[in-house]
Amino acid sequence: MFNRERLLQLTEAMKGKLIVVYGDIVADRFIYGTPKRISREAPVLILRQYREDILLGGGGNATNNVLSLGGLPIPVSVLGEDHEGRQLMEGMTAQGIDCSGILLLDRYRTPTKTRVLGGMPHSARQQIVRFDVEDRVELSEQESQRFSWILRDQIAISDAALISDYGYGVVSSLLVGNLTGFSGGKPVTLDSRYNLLQYPDVTAATPNEEEAAAASGTDLSSEETADIQFAGTAIRQVLDCEAVLITRGSRGMALIERGKEDPFMIPVSGGDQIADVTGAGDTVIAAFTLALAAGASYLEAAALANFAGGIVVMKMGTATVSNDELRRVIEKDESLISS
Repeated sequence: MFNRERLLQLTEAMKGKLIVVYGDIVADRFIYGTPKRISREAPVLILRQYREDILLGGGGNATNNVLSLGGLPIPVSVLGEDHEGRQLMEGMTAQGIDCSGILLLDRYRTPTKTRVLGGMPHSARQQIVRFDVEDRVELSEQESQRFSWILRDQIAISDAALISDYGYGVVSSLLVGNLTGFSGGKPVTLDSRYNLLQYPDVTAATPNEEEAAAASGTDLSSEETADIQFAGTAIRQVLDCEAVLITRGSRGMALIERGKEDPFMIPVSGGDQIADVTGAGDTVIAAFTLALAAGASYLEAAALANFAGGIVVMKMGTATVSNDELRRVIEKDESLISS
């Protein structure tokens, strides 16, 4: 089906590609504790906290995955002038990521998803509860104009761009139009949690099955290929894009391309024993976009994104996939043909 040497060539070509990452950056906060006892105040478990991590989530996770896959991300976003925002900025800067396109605002709280996990330090940990701190930024006319110029300048020197819209206000139709309008034919991909159809003229979109169903008004709970085709085609026509890649969890992926009569169904990579799906969509769009920037066809880019997604769901928490990991999986996959 896919040629091993070609996919390895593309994986190598992904290195060094400049990718604009425009979207909402989220703080993924993980609190780890060991069970202590049942509380006398209420029938709840008391944990003794032994670790806390604040990691890049949302568009920040896409940024991290572009970097780990060998690309050079250029994030364009907003963070709060708070503990979480400053910590994320420090982490990106320490990795050598250019953060000049990130605006810090004291009127905005960095969206933070806190997950509390319980278990012994060297055993499997279970998520007990999650709570979110959410805010929505309203950009002033001056701030919006600043982002407009940043996006124009960055896409001019970059190989591709990805849009990561989690609904916190950073992404707007006006600014997306500015990005696509000045892309000069370079790939611009879209991942939008709630507003998939509001950003026409992107090159491709990567919704999950739930997002695709909501956007197209189609029930995708069955295995019917016709339903996938209808949903993908409806989304592609509204966006006037070249391709829609629908991620389907344990059922793999479906690629709907302009001019292709049937969707291309890609089986899930790896096993179906998934450890954690947190941030898997960020990994998929990062690999997909990098592959397109490296000269891959939509089908080749989908195959590489499928391999990357299969790797990351076997890791706990908000995780990334390295270029070496991707290469090793391609080298070992027996379904690939060799030239």
